[in-house]
Amino acid sequence: MESEAASNRFQLQNVLGKGAYGTVYSALDALTRDIVAIKVIPVTEEDREEFKQIQKEINFLAECNHPNVVRYLGSYRQPNELWIVMEYCGGGSINDLLSATGEALTEDLIAYICGEALKGLSYLHGLGKVHRDIKCGNILLTTGGDVKIADFGVSAQLTATMSKRNTFIGTPHWMAPEVIQESRYDGKVDVWALGISAIEMAELRPPRWNVHPLRVIFMISRDPPPRLSHPDHWSPVFQDFVSQALLKNHKQRPSARYLLLHRFTMTQRPGVAGALLPLVQRSMQYLQEAAVAAQKRQAAAAADTTSLSGLATGRFTWRHSTVREEAPPDAAPELDAAAL
Repeated sequence: MESEAASNRFQLQNVLGKGAYGTVYSALDALTRDIVAIKVIPVTEEDREEFKQIQKEINFLAECNHPNVVRYLGSYRQPNELWIVMEYCGGGSINDLLSATGEALTEDLIAYICGEALKGLSYLHGLGKVHRDIKCGNILLTTGGDVKIADFGVSAQLTATMSKRNTFIGTPHWMAPEVIQESRYDGKVDVWALGISAIEMAELRPPRWNVHPLRVIFMISRDPPPRLSHPDHWSPVFQDFVSQALLKNHKQRPSARYLLLHRFTMTQRPGVAGALLPLVQRSMQYLQEAAVAAQKRQAAAAADTTSLSGLATGRFTWRHSTVREEAPPDAAPELDAAAL
């Protein structure tokens, strides 16, 4: 971990996403002139010992080098924050791409993305690292259409730390049964989560997306594993890939390395990676428009606060919210992109 002030080196730019752990920004590195991504995590006094362990994890991840894993560039300790500096993926996440197009991905694209993600998972599982938070929001794209896994290794540490604050982390829709049952688990929990993510790419939502998270936890433990809702729309090979990834018994579930050999990911049409590029362009435009809209909302909020400042009575608080509030009470909360 670096001791210098991160604010002296990095100029924060647009918000890329928000989540339970903090906020991710794009930033300009004044030293290299590169654009990077920075996750800013609030740190309290009671968290400091736990965050030392997170910093050790980040130092390890900085040594990792694989084309399908987002590169960690270091971490910086601020007075009340931890800044995690990462490689910037300008194409956003698969979740952003789905939001930008409003359309499910083709089977060929799903096979390509799953295959690239499995390569990254195989590499990191070989190093003894388990992600525990694989989903479309944590599978990122470069502007050239390369697929990279984000947040590897740090997610589990952050989950343990935030749980001590009695904070509910994210949604359980991607969790493997063995995680919910609190039994011993390994990298196969990431295989399960990738299977759920494959359904998410095919149907725009993970299974049980409109069910309350607490009920989802019960259903994952009790019910048969999810399947594609419209099997007649998809090939038997894709359906078998999903069923293999979602074997409820983790002892029978294949490892990432083994699943990479499945016909679904091994048999890819030429040029499928190039077919992703137009969608990446749409995702980038979507993210740019979202950033502009966010800046306008912030400016409007600041103007409103200023104009109303003279009316404050001490019992009145002007509240600005950009969170969608029209979701039904039973619906799972939607997380912003970038998978935090």
